[in-house]
Parts: sequence; C-alpha cells; structure tokens
Amino acid sequence: MVRRTKYKTWIRMKKLTLFFLSSLLLLLVVLFPINIYFRVLAGILAFPFLYITFVLSYSIYQFSSVGGNYQSKIHDLIVSKVNCNGKGTVLDIGAGSGSLIIKLAKSFSETCLTGIDYWDENWEYSKALCQQNAEIERVFDRIDFLKASASELPFKDGQFDIIVSCLTFHEVRDEENKTDVIKEALRVLKPGGQFVFLDLFMDENLFNGEKELLNDLKEQGLSKLNSCELSQEMKLPKVLLGKKVLGNAMILSGKK
Repeated sequence: MVRRTKYKTWIRMKKLTLFFLSSLLLLLVVLFPINIYFRVLAGILAFPFLYITFVLSYSIYQFSSVGGNYQSKIHDLIVSKVNCNGKGTVLDIGAGSGSLIIKLAKSFSETCLTGIDYWDENWEYSKALCQQNAEIERVFDRIDFLKASASELPFKDGQFDIIVSCLTFHEVRDEENKTDVIKEALRVLKPGGQFVFLDLFMDENLFNGEKELLNDLKEQGLSKLNSCELSQEMKLPKVLLGKKVLGNAMILSGKK
C-alpha cells in the first residue's frame, strides 16, 4: 500500500465543527414551536455563525490540495524567496505538519534543517505527523523536529543561516508582545543570515501596525529589510482576502 503525505490546512477542523454545530442549533431553535421572540432572536444570531462557517469551509477548500492548493502555493512562494547557495542550516518556526520545511529540504538538498512547533493538542498537527511526511518525502534523515515555543527558542545566538516562518508568530500564546517573538527568531539568526517571515503583520491588534513594526525591527540592526503584502505577490480568492483570513498577511524578508 502506497503511503501518502497528510498536510493539514491552517484552519482547525475543531473550530469549523464548533461554528457549524452552533449554526445548526440556532436554526433548530428557529423551527422549534416556542415563543416567537426566541425564534426570531435565534434566527438573527444564526446569520453570523452561518457566515463564519461558510468562510472557514471555503478557506479550508482553497488551502487544501483538492481545492485551490493555496497553502502549498504560499509555501512555494516563501521557498522562492530563500537564497541558498549550498550547505547551510535552516530553521522553520512553526513547522505544523511539515509542508514548508519539507519543500525547503527538497529544494536545497545539502542543507541541514530543524523544524520547531509547540504542537498544541488543539491543533491537528503533531511531531509524529511531520516525521511521517518527511519519511514519505524521503528527507527524514535531514530534518530534526523539536517541540518548543517560538517565544523561547532552545538555540544559541546566531545558530542558523536561514530562518523561515509562516503564520506562526501571531498564534504564540505564551508571549503577549508578538513583535518580541519575531525578535527571538532573529536572535538565533547568524550575522549575514537570511530570513523570510509571513504573518498577519498588518493587523494592528497583533503587531501594532505595519509602520511601527518595521521601525521596531530596523532597530535590531538588520542590514536589509523588505516588506510586501501577500496579495501583491499572488492573486488570492476574494474570501481569502478577508481581514480574518489573509487580508492582513505580509511577507517580511531580509538579512541580519
């Protein structure tokens, strides 16, 4: 039997299930023979739950390989921005199910790679799933997967030549200041090393606004810092451009 890789999307199925069941419950209340005011109220409340259920379902479809395959396309975009001239050490912060780091391993065959993730039980990702996917893709011997928080990386200063991260910094729960999580990533990057980060950097509630974030990072002594909205790098479906999906997504890249 041929084993196939299992790359989970960024949308949690548990979250989708919760909104779907909530929508279903409210619609059942509307149909139930009770006080009309309760039925009207339930109908009004059902609309936002139905809308969120639609957005989540559509996003999962577009991110998955059976739909638009945008999760893989975005990872390909990140890989295309990595300039690797041979051997080197690569760190992926937020390995998830291993999709991005495995693409890097297959693109740069002489690198030594490390993928870290907290792999919280609320997500469908796991270290075992990463290892399984890496084994199927025949790069298992070159990738070391570690359980760790992005807020406190278990590495020495300047340990890696290249660091990438995709939609991870804003999810870190044990550090309120998400900009500090980016700085922690830069701490373990070698002088002259390259980074490519994609996250919801334009969300002012998470990163205090694009201008302030860029100014803050420039003070870290970076020799080069570029920024570009994801929507300018690739054409995305309208629903994915929503602020709660990828509308605030931006790529930060540069050198230390």
